[in-house]
Amino acid sequence: MSGTQFLTRSEVSKLLGVSPNTVTRWAREGRLACLVTLGGHHRFDREVVEQLRKQQYRERQDRDGDRTD
Repeated sequence: MSGTQFLTRSEVSKLLGVSPNTVTRWAREGRLACLVTLGGHHRFDREVVEQLRKQQYRERQDRDGDRTD
């Protein structure tokens, strides 16, 4: 795991465009993998978050591309 960059829930929420509470809920539900520090804080692998962000972007493009305005 050396070289892995970890993000806070606040950083993740900004990248994904959701609230910090949503990030925590996704982590607790197992939808977003994380590590929990000894102090109880969630830390997220930057690569995993970036993959999710790209997936969300593709899904949004697919959804918006299907429109016939």
